[in-house]
Amino acid sequence: MFLRFVLLGLHALLWQALPTFAESCDNPAPSGVTHSAIAAAASREHREFGGHVIHQDGTLWKFGTVESASDSLRNPDTGNEEEDRFGRVAWRRVWSYWQALERHAAGEALSRKVLYLPGLLENADSVGRLREIDMRTLLSENQVNDPAIRAALAQAAVRAAINDAAWSAAFIAYVMDAAQLSNQQFRYSAAHAFYIQRAFQAPPDYAFRACDPRTTTPRPGDLLCYSRGTSPLKNFDDWKDAVNDAGFAVASHCDVVIEVDLAANKMDTVGGNVLQSVTRRTLKLDAANRLSRTHHPDASPAPPSQPCAIGKACTRENFNLQYWSVLLQLK
Repeated sequence: MFLRFVLLGLHALLWQALPTFAESCDNPAPSGVTHSAIAAAASREHREFGGHVIHQDGTLWKFGTVESASDSLRNPDTGNEEEDRFGRVAWRRVWSYWQALERHAAGEALSRKVLYLPGLLENADSVGRLREIDMRTLLSENQVNDPAIRAALAQAAVRAAINDAAWSAAFIAYVMDAAQLSNQQFRYSAAHAFYIQRAFQAPPDYAFRACDPRTTTPRPGDLLCYSRGTSPLKNFDDWKDAVNDAGFAVASHCDVVIEVDLAANKMDTVGGNVLQSVTRRTLKLDAANRLSRTHHPDASPAPPSQPCAIGKACTRENFNLQYWSVLLQLK
């Protein structure tokens, strides 16, 4: 018995002497169940939605279902439309993304706005200014007696709001909710910038860490993000400075990494509200297994200044040319 206690004591001392595994962007923990759950949820959603596909050269390879369509969702295993299940249509699924966000951030769904211009139906040349009204008001004021008309008006309002509101962050919320991430693990928001900012702030319970995609190998379950707008954050260092600014708000977008093929130097991602659909894209990796610089606008030839029809002499639009500047690595 005495010898057993001595051996246990020596084991404890040796364990304490071993170097601890310090996780980092370059040295992450092995992928686990959550990585698979996030990637699987995003991949399944693209298949069910029947969304677009973007080739690795940035061209639109397949045009799929769009946000406000009444197209039936598809069986994710066969790809066939489920026409016998009438409620499973594209626009209603996009509203489900907002409802998933609502479960974690109360008020987000019903605060979506519908844009309108007074008198426009009567006069196509109306010169008034666009106005907006939120979904909460529209639905609460819909007091039509006929239930069929009331339902039609309510659904028309939701479809209009889906058209008028950017829903890519709501899609990410839907995926994270499906993977059962808590509010401590993920900052649910209608704007990508705030859950990106939380990763930079690095609270201990947060599921993601902010990494530089130029120096970090992506894995399924990670989020690959870019900045957009008139003054985009073009690189990781720009983000590190911006997230500490008072009143931080940056126009941005994130895709979910669903597959990484290091042997083929490519990865696949899925994002919501990309060309008004749930869209899968292929991106190239370089020899070091990092995101290829060919997808960076400043490292690629400038697009033609004039529109050009498809032909041998034309350059088609490259939808993969973005300021990909943050990789949210799942811990």
